[in-house]
Amino acid sequence: MTTYLFAYGFLKTRFHGNRKTETPEIKAELITNGFYPGKMFRVNVYPGVVYDPECGQKVKGEIFKLENAEEMLHVLDRYENALPLVLLDPDYERRMRTIETPSGPLDCWVYEYLKAVNPATEIKSGEF
Repeated sequence: MTTYLFAYGFLKTRFHGNRKTETPEIKAELITNGFYPGKMFRVNVYPGVVYDPECGQKVKGEIFKLENAEEMLHVLDRYENALPLVLLDPDYERRMRTIETPSGPLDCWVYEYLKAVNPATEIKSGEF
């Protein structure tokens, strides 16, 4: 089974292996861009998304086909401080969502922000 990841923040290509953001080197193939149904917020120096298919807004990101998916998801869950790996005060949860792509819908893992967001920090462009 092929495993896909939708990346909208520090998991995007330009940050892979970046020492400043401490983004891990991601073993994956960039396959296309896509759109996630929801809103993006600045939640520190990084973004977080909140799923809301009814809001009419979309978050733009990159879709990767993961190599060694189980291992990579473990690394990414740790980096994102995310459920299902992190059980004590996680910031994100990795969830499967349908992402719009130029060639049709694709089910991808997405890291969704779990904590309260300030509406004033919304990134209305949907792009980080």
